[in-house]
Amino acid sequence: MCRLLFNTCLVLTTVVIHQALGQPVEVVPVRSQAVDRTSVLTGEILPYQRVTLHARANGYVDQVLVDRGDVVKQGQLLVSPTAAELKAQTAEAESRVETTVSARAEAEARLAVSQASYGRLKRASEPPGAIAGNELIQAGKMVEAAKAAVRSAESATRAAKAFVQATKQAEEYLKVTAPFSGLITERYVHPGALVGPGNGSAVALLELEQVSRLRVVVPVPEAEVASVRRGARIEFRVPAYPNKTFSGSVARLDRSLDPKTRTMAVEVFGALEKLTTSARQKLTTTQ
Repeated sequence: MCRLLFNTCLVLTTVVIHQALGQPVEVVPVRSQAVDRTSVLTGEILPYQRVTLHARANGYVDQVLVDRGDVVKQGQLLVSPTAAELKAQTAEAESRVETTVSARAEAEARLAVSQASYGRLKRASEPPGAIAGNELIQAGKMVEAAKAAVRSAESATRAAKAFVQATKQAEEYLKVTAPFSGLITERYVHPGALVGPGNGSAVALLELEQVSRLRVVVPVPEAEVASVRRGARIEFRVPAYPNKTFSGSVARLDRSLDPKTRTMAVEVFGALEKLTTSARQKLTTTQ
């Protein structure tokens, strides 16, 4: 239950007119003071963040490392699907890298031989007429061709390595990790299940909620909406702690009425951290 305190202004004016003729009129000065009006409404406590986790790539679930009720940290591995075709693609890509590296080494060796041969011919051609000019030109062309072959081999090697990186990244997409720290509230899959992104019908894996921070959402009736101001103080109680009163302030307003209930959602922040701290303390005591 939430108590919303709305400030209104009450103007008290009392004028007493003596009925006796000839007597002076007694006037009481106007006073202005704030009056608190309290409305008791039913609110809802929600997790600060909530997400349904899905797989980002097609595969079969190999391991589910968490279950309902487990507390997880951001980045923690939750589900580990596997895909044999991706592993085969990665192995093929790595083999292609080895082939291109070998081809590059051969091209560099041919370039070294061509450059050495060209150097010898050039030194031998210094005495006029010792070496035919065409032979020197052909040797130079062979050097240029060998350099082009080396550049082509380098390009092929870079492409093969990029493909390996892409296939490994696809394998990483199979791993489902926690986007934020929180609590696993639902588990939908078990090892052996086929999962993937799908087309709007993807299999959900887990439900994750962040409960270290909470949201209190109060539906305020249309008649009270005009009195709600951001920063207004709100007190609320929860059934789990009947003897405690928590407080907060209006943080966000929908500024839009629900056409079915004619209410506007108001979100409260403030002493919610104390509430979650109390919940953790109670859980620890119970355990």
